[in-house]
Amino acid sequence: MTRRRFSTAILLVSLLSLTACRSQVQGHDPALESQLTSILHRRDASGAIFTARVVEVSTKRELYAERIDDPFTPASNMKLATGATGLDLFGIDHKFKTYLAMDGDDLWLIGTGDPACGDDLIAKKTGGKTITMLDEWARALKARGVKEIRGNLYYYDGAFEAQQIHPNWSKSFLTDWYAAPVSGLNFNDNCVDITVYPTNPGEPVRYEVVPPIKNIKVNNLCKTASGTPEIDRAQLSNLYILKGSTSEKKTLPSKPVVDPGAFFADALRTNLESHGIHIGGETKRADKPLGGKVVPPSDNIVAIHESKMFDILSRINKQSQNLFAEAMCKMDGREYEARHGRDVPGSWENGSEAIHAFLKKEGIDDSKYHLQDGSGLGRDNRLTSRMQTELLIKLTKMPGGEAFRESMAQAGKDGTIGKRMNDLEGHIWAKTGYIGGVRALSGYILTNNGKWLVFSIIYNKIPGDVKPYEQMQDDACRVMVNWPNIKPAASTQPTLASAR
Repeated sequence: MTRRRFSTAILLVSLLSLTACRSQVQGHDPALESQLTSILHRRDASGAIFTARVVEVSTKRELYAERIDDPFTPASNMKLATGATGLDLFGIDHKFKTYLAMDGDDLWLIGTGDPACGDDLIAKKTGGKTITMLDEWARALKARGVKEIRGNLYYYDGAFEAQQIHPNWSKSFLTDWYAAPVSGLNFNDNCVDITVYPTNPGEPVRYEVVPPIKNIKVNNLCKTASGTPEIDRAQLSNLYILKGSTSEKKTLPSKPVVDPGAFFADALRTNLESHGIHIGGETKRADKPLGGKVVPPSDNIVAIHESKMFDILSRINKQSQNLFAEAMCKMDGREYEARHGRDVPGSWENGSEAIHAFLKKEGIDDSKYHLQDGSGLGRDNRLTSRMQTELLIKLTKMPGGEAFRESMAQAGKDGTIGKRMNDLEGHIWAKTGYIGGVRALSGYILTNNGKWLVFSIIYNKIPGDVKPYEQMQDDACRVMVNWPNIKPAASTQPTLASAR
């Protein structure tokens, strides 16, 4: 044996011995550790790195650990702490409210930051659609005998800070739905949805905008012909450009608006006019809410739209809707400040303070947790797999914790893992995360023998396609579902050698 081969053999034996010792000392499960190590290290040669931790919930026994105290970029796994803090502050039965009020001849639209107004998925749960809440408000006005608004339409969106787009988000994101601005007033995910319809061959298509509004411009360059229709938005204005061609009806990707509060007010005004309620005055942003507080005087209230906490958590956790998470972050901050006697707008800064305070209260180490935003879209967000798994364990003991788990995507059933791990339906509830170079998966596992596990697997520095890393996460989940009835991997030697 050459000196180099002898040295390599000694190194491998040492690493194997170290792994065995670590399992004995920390209570790791040797068979599980062997299998997960074999799976999760498959692509070490690519330069990608990962952190992972698995814990049995009932005993808090750590079954597997890899770099669990190293801070990693989590992508949308950031949403778990954002939503958990909201659950702690507001409770699972809380309803977020948006107000329609009258003050003399003036109509008022007042927001508290609720991101769910006009959200199509939530509206469909009760048989509605995007504009259903506006239709209900029109009927409420008519029920009071209001046939015309002689004054102005005022809208108040100051429940949140004036900064609606995070300054560190990539500028390339800002015309896409997932980076929509966040405001104290939000409607239809702060996006427009345009559907195109073919007309006569070679002629421009017909299009419809949801919600119907007036203060946008559409440059229709899309023709009636076989092909693919496209949509762009100008960087700093509500100008939408339709391009390409189509011979069939197509709903184009959602595109964000520039000013959410003005957009909501425009949608309200346009809808009221469709019901025959004309507004004689102007549409104006109010510097202060009616009566000086976000909740208007009861005598002035015409209608209240309510959104359920569970529905908002589901949009955050199942579909990973960024706007909902950013709004929750700022609502967390505003409520945290209110509980300390300060009536200030919700912001990313006080949202971060609220989440750190929640983690500390629950005894979770937040020293390596860094919040840039509430959704994980920013590249400077950081957390550890220890923090993530400890948070998931704490949630099992919190009021509403079971509902929080049910708000997460379920393998083979719904949400962002609805088409992953179809063979594990009924076993995996998890939150995904993806931005360039990052693939994360954290959540709960119900094993075949009825044990509950929490886990977190986060890859960083992925070169190119993330699909192989998803596959490793899925394969790891399959092993965990079978715990403790698993056998050690056939050999860890290739894995340890590649990890050098």
